[in-house]
Amino acid sequence: MKRFIIPVLMLITTSLRAFDATIPVLHLPDYLNEDKKEAFLEKLESAMHEVGFFALTGTGVDPDILDNGYEAIKEFFALDLDYKMSMRSASGQRGYVLSESAKGENVMDLKEFCHIGHELSDADLKRLGYVKNIWPQHPQGYKESMLAMYNGLEKCRATLCNAFSEVLKQPLEFLDEMTVEGDSLMRTIHYPANGPKSSIWAGAHTDINLFTILPRSTAKGLQVLNKEGQWIDVLTPDGAFVINCGDFLENLTNGYARSSFHRVIDPGLGQERFSTVFFVHTRSSDRLDPLPQWIEKTGGKRLRANATRLELLAERLIDLRLASQELKQFFVDSGAIERLKEVNRFSLKAEAELRKSGFDI
Repeated sequence: MKRFIIPVLMLITTSLRAFDATIPVLHLPDYLNEDKKEAFLEKLESAMHEVGFFALTGTGVDPDILDNGYEAIKEFFALDLDYKMSMRSASGQRGYVLSESAKGENVMDLKEFCHIGHELSDADLKRLGYVKNIWPQHPQGYKESMLAMYNGLEKCRATLCNAFSEVLKQPLEFLDEMTVEGDSLMRTIHYPANGPKSSIWAGAHTDINLFTILPRSTAKGLQVLNKEGQWIDVLTPDGAFVINCGDFLENLTNGYARSSFHRVIDPGLGQERFSTVFFVHTRSSDRLDPLPQWIEKTGGKRLRANATRLELLAERLIDLRLASQELKQFFVDSGAIERLKEVNRFSLKAEAELRKSGFDI
């Protein structure tokens, strides 16, 4: 189980006024400018390694798409609970989910959320092994607003994949080729107002994906852990996205890129909070073995498991008690347990869940 503690850098960005940001700030158009590209990639690598989080300005996503999307999100979560509960899949991979607990935690988060993936034909869903989206009839225009947000964030994903690939010293198309049809997931979240005193809306966790794109939320609350073990508020320039490295990127780089612990707290202002999180995933069968040059760069010893995306995801879902019996059987049969144990990365909570489910491991 990961217990990384990250440094949070205090940077000053100057526009019309000075702004104190608590994570590095990168400007995406700099990556597309040949005169500024090298400096952008250097800052990106530093943020990946030192922090695991950075703010991104100049994303190219139309603010109106986000505004319209959040209006639809608020309307959906205001609907009757029974209706929302009818908009869910058995696996929780699509549609409405009432709550979950972070890896290693037994307390449920104070949130409700909805999952949306690629809108694909039945033939493509079958070919890729993905779950079909579930669309409510209400509110009016919800589907169109959500797909506009998803497609806007997809464009940002493609550009970031190219930048990350260059930092990894791989061909430009390396990550885009794995993620263009990857099972990327957009999660829209509602955190309720006036929870118990000192409420934690979402417990401390890392993200089980390649990287995460977080457009602006409607209220504060996101925190990361600094090198002194203190939780620090994530502050960014207005309109900036927050990007963080996930477990898969950490695995590819043999731990060089930090999949950092973060959480969401209720600041105690009596406000509810809405946010959108875009989890960038590869295809299920793609291998995420540590790359040889990153094993060399991190000391010459492999510190992360040789595994596919589905194997790493299965372990997390088992840990969260969200895995089906079929997925548990796949995980046990895959040999991933031995490979995770080899590098001391197998979750004790997942092991206990498998034993409870009748697996002799």
